[in-house]
Amino acid sequence: MDRRDAVELRLLRAFVVLAEELNFGRAAERLHVTQPALSAQLRQVETRLGFPLFERSTRRVSLTAQGAALIAPAQALLAESGRFSDVVAQMQGRRERRVVFGAALYTLEIRERQTVLEAFFRRYPDKPLTVSPLWQREVIRALLREEADLALMLGVPVPLEQWQAEPLAEVMFPETLPRMVLSERRTELLVPKESPLAAYEVIPPEALRDATVAMVGGTHGSPILGPLRATLGRAGARLVVPPEPHAIGVERYGRQFRMPAVSLGWFNTGGETDPDMVRRPLEGLELTTQFVLVRSPGRSNPAAEPFWQEARLQFPQARLVATVD
Repeated sequence: MDRRDAVELRLLRAFVVLAEELNFGRAAERLHVTQPALSAQLRQVETRLGFPLFERSTRRVSLTAQGAALIAPAQALLAESGRFSDVVAQMQGRRERRVVFGAALYTLEIRERQTVLEAFFRRYPDKPLTVSPLWQREVIRALLREEADLALMLGVPVPLEQWQAEPLAEVMFPETLPRMVLSERRTELLVPKESPLAAYEVIPPEALRDATVAMVGGTHGSPILGPLRATLGRAGARLVVPPEPHAIGVERYGRQFRMPAVSLGWFNTGGETDPDMVRRPLEGLELTTQFVLVRSPGRSNPAAEPFWQEARLQFPQARLVATVD
């Protein structure tokens, strides 16, 4: 048999899922098979290819060089196979279960959201997908109740108990949710170009003494508010929370009243094309937020798998984080 034609799609899917999870238990759960069955499938793949794809030990699973080189083409092949299956299903008159997808309203202008959604719609124009623009906490509750399949989220991962203890906090999510980290951004200051602060590559704390800084409000949660208050407080800055205390409103307030403003870095401000504001890091502030694609922690909807695979294709360097028990 010609080895180029020897690997069945189900075996290829087993390879890709294990490569993403690097854990036999989680991969078997996603594939809805037992761990011994998954091990047997992987042995079949490696036997047919003639080389190992994974290095296994009692403590960890890792990709070999050959396995790492095959991930991208394998994901692309599975994505195209899914598209073919969708076309066949339409011809046969079968209806596929709709994917319920959550995305907070304030993520609308984030480039990574636009990239993954537009790529998915191009590849799967007829795939049933409902995008629910809810508040992020509502999206999280839907995922935890298995009422949603996938979601795009912005924030800081925290223990589930902390998320539950801060019921008004929006810009954080439980670290127990399995996710793909599409991008991370450092929190900085958005500064008017005419301000002396704009001359610094990194703003020193003493430059902020007695300066008024537009500050994000309480819905950002203690993982964001704590470091910001501590760093800006030590610098002697005067903090003002605008009437619109969300991240977009704070940046807008700083632009309107020509003052430095806290910036999470996601809303296309302060770059080369910005006419009158620049972003500057603040010395001593080590705070980043993540933009993530999250799965429901329960049994997955197979119809959601093409979206997950499309995100992997669009963001090949994305970091996978499994469920924390």
